[in-house]
Amino acid sequence: MKRFYGLVAVAVFAGGLAAEDKKEAPKFDASKLEGKWTITAMTKMGEKVDTKDMKDPVVITKDKITTKTGAGEFVFKYTVDAKADPAGVDMEIVSETFKGTKANGILKLDGDTLMLAYDFDPEAKSPPRPKAFESKKDSKTFSYTMKRVKEDK
Repeated sequence: MKRFYGLVAVAVFAGGLAAEDKKEAPKFDASKLEGKWTITAMTKMGEKVDTKDMKDPVVITKDKITTKTGAGEFVFKYTVDAKADPAGVDMEIVSETFKGTKANGILKLDGDTLMLAYDFDPEAKSPPRPKAFESKKDSKTFSYTMKRVKEDK
């Protein structure tokens, strides 16, 4: 009988540990993306991009990302997969240039630093999602590091 109770105690303890392992990691809070962001580092298809002339901030609302570049203004509608680790982001260009083009990416937010990497291929219906926040040579990956713009109050 002692052996039976010992086995029950072990099973209950092990079950408790398994339940703890199943606790969900905190979800990505997409509302914290909203605001203005300055691009501090950018790599495009494996090539570093000089960001010092990127004076216009990236503006993120609850459902759109707007960025201005030398090639014009780009507006993406987006959704976030908050359960993925890192968080996934699915984007589609809604502005005229490349309208309808989709890009799949990943996001990481650490305080006032935002990291974004996505694959951009106008020929692909659903480009692959990068696995890391890097852009290697001969890839179609864009990788950004951004800092939140502090608003004057």
